[in-house]
Amino acid sequence: MTLAARARWLAKKGARHGVAYGSWACGSLAARAARGTRIRAITYHRFGDVPGDPWCVAPAAFAAQMQWLARNGLAISLDDLCAFVAGRKALVHDAVLVTIDDGCRSTVTDALPILRDAGVPAVVFVSAGLVGAGAVAADHDEPYATWDELAALRAARIEIGSHAFDHRSLGRMGASEARDQAVRSRRRIEAELGAPPRSFAYPFGTRADSNAATDRMLVEVGYEVAFTAVHGAIRPGLAPIGLPRVKVEGGESLRMFELSCRGAMDAWRLVDEVVPRLARARTETRAR
Repeated sequence: MTLAARARWLAKKGARHGVAYGSWACGSLAARAARGTRIRAITYHRFGDVPGDPWCVAPAAFAAQMQWLARNGLAISLDDLCAFVAGRKALVHDAVLVTIDDGCRSTVTDALPILRDAGVPAVVFVSAGLVGAGAVAADHDEPYATWDELAALRAARIEIGSHAFDHRSLGRMGASEARDQAVRSRRRIEAELGAPPRSFAYPFGTRADSNAATDRMLVEVGYEVAFTAVHGAIRPGLAPIGLPRVKVEGGESLRMFELSCRGAMDAWRLVDEVVPRLARARTETRAR
């Protein structure tokens, strides 16, 4: 890791820990509990021992996290989450749905055995056009799972959802192209795995990557629930399309994970809101 990369890593970790421990210290977690039941969807991407990569969680850390969820009775399924949002089912406060984006091979080789041993349900979101491909992302060199490997996940009762067809931002393209991304992915997953996905995770998932039109379109083409990458808790009555999630990063302690599941990273939503606005402002300034 270069000195600059190390500095960025430390700055990001410092900011995340500051938000998490600040929320805990000021008692905001208890305040949230007083306002009624809240649950969370947490997000992973890849698994492995890759120091300095926030998108890659070490298998040992992931195992400890899943065991903590199981031991505390907090792990829920997508069915549970959907019923909770619709007001049909009560869940324990701070219940957690595990989601994994992209469908990289380590989801099968590293995450699946851990999920199975802990008895924790999960949803894996895949971009159908990238299934079976070698590494195509700029930030990692891990290949994507094959359809046979995804079938093994499905056989283990891991739900497969859509992450668009080739992992491009729906909010940054035209309406017809966005619909094509959602429809092609849904049809391909159904053809390969025998059932259409009912869930969708917006690629990148920032405020710029979705909008009211894409939300409506997802419902029209058959999706029941969709997630962004904007941090926050989920409560009964929220629209099931555009639900928030909480990112789990590599290189963080089990205590940090526990606090995140209890709501300590919900305040990171402010960062999710501000950063896209700053980036948009910089772009507009350069264009003048």
